[in-house]
Amino acid sequence: MYEMINILATVALAALIGCSAFFSATETAYTSMNRIRLKNLAKEGDKRAEKTLEISEDYDKLLTTVLVGNNLVNILSSSICTWIFTENFGAVGVPLATVVMLVTILILGEITPKSYGKANAEKFAMRARRPLRAVMIILWPLVVVFKGIAGGLAKRMAKKDEEAVTLTEDELLVFIEEIEEEGTIEQAESKLIKSAISFDDKTVDGILIPRVDVVAVERGVSMDDLRDVLLSSGFSRIPVYEGSIDDIVGVVYAKDFYNWYFDGKEFDTSDVMRPVKFIPESTTLAKAFSEMQKSIVHMLIVVDSHGGTVGILSMEDLLEELVGEIWDESDEVQHAVTKEHDGSYSVLGDANVYEAMEAMGIELDTEGFDEYTVGGFIQFKLGRVPIKGDRLRDGNVLIIVRNVKNRRVRLAQFIVKEKPAAEPIAE
Repeated sequence: MYEMINILATVALAALIGCSAFFSATETAYTSMNRIRLKNLAKEGDKRAEKTLEISEDYDKLLTTVLVGNNLVNILSSSICTWIFTENFGAVGVPLATVVMLVTILILGEITPKSYGKANAEKFAMRARRPLRAVMIILWPLVVVFKGIAGGLAKRMAKKDEEAVTLTEDELLVFIEEIEEEGTIEQAESKLIKSAISFDDKTVDGILIPRVDVVAVERGVSMDDLRDVLLSSGFSRIPVYEGSIDDIVGVVYAKDFYNWYFDGKEFDTSDVMRPVKFIPESTTLAKAFSEMQKSIVHMLIVVDSHGGTVGILSMEDLLEELVGEIWDESDEVQHAVTKEHDGSYSVLGDANVYEAMEAMGIELDTEGFDEYTVGGFIQFKLGRVPIKGDRLRDGNVLIIVRNVKNRRVRLAQFIVKEKPAAEPIAE
């Protein structure tokens, strides 16, 4: 009889340790599982994934059930083990049982099952859903009590000022970088996703074609002169102004012009001019893109707070912000940052200074600088209009102005030194 009780106690102990392993693996699996992956499986008709998601919806109830169950089986298994060892070894059985259970629960009840649960999160979570639901029903009274107590304490200890956000934008960017490093998505895909996420954070003043570079014609221009402008510029759309470029009244599309021109009839800009849309320079890229979609136009005129023309924005400019530079057969390919054979960098003056810093792996002192271009940064540091040959040192970077046109830096050379200087100085 005694031996039978001993055997039953040992079997019960093994079963309780197995239950402990189940609860530990379940806790880790439901915490680590990829809900997006399960949602995709559920959409494809996988009922196991659907049921698993239903259980995880009330995470507080799930966690309380698992913790109550795990603690119950651990306490019971420790008590049974202590009884077995005391009956067989006397007084020394208590410390011996403590050591044995500590090692057993850590290895078989915690570390091993949790490692397995993390490595096979979705698969184990789906397999565990039925026994877990049964445990939820059995332990329901205890779960309600402990959940109520824990919820009351949590409300007193923490103040919830605003609705919790599942995933912030910055966290999403980090998540994308992590899955890119894992090889789940390609670098190009990652770059496209990150560009799309930041699309609503950037404003049009960072990518527009500035006023001084805008090719436009006056309303009274002759059709032969307009033809010459279209041919020499290579642009498919030319803004039309009245008096000054601050008063743009329309835009001429090359296809409309040539339809009239080759028809042989007399016409002027009013016949081929289409209306234009105006947006403030603080408009986000996403809103500008939406405006183009609603208005069915591919060009917007960007104005300042006084109504003056700041520049123009094309659909191509917006798309390039998403997918990178788009070159066609008529474009002369120019990279914003080019590494030369001597280790220096050739940088276009209208390149984004922050993207250029990232490409070169350098840090410049941009404090107080509220524009975007490399040329603007050089002018800001010099405190005057740059001229060809100007030299500027910022930290461990020497910047040499190589080309200036219409008082704007067109090309600059960046030489990265090994030892940084104490502070920026103009040479």
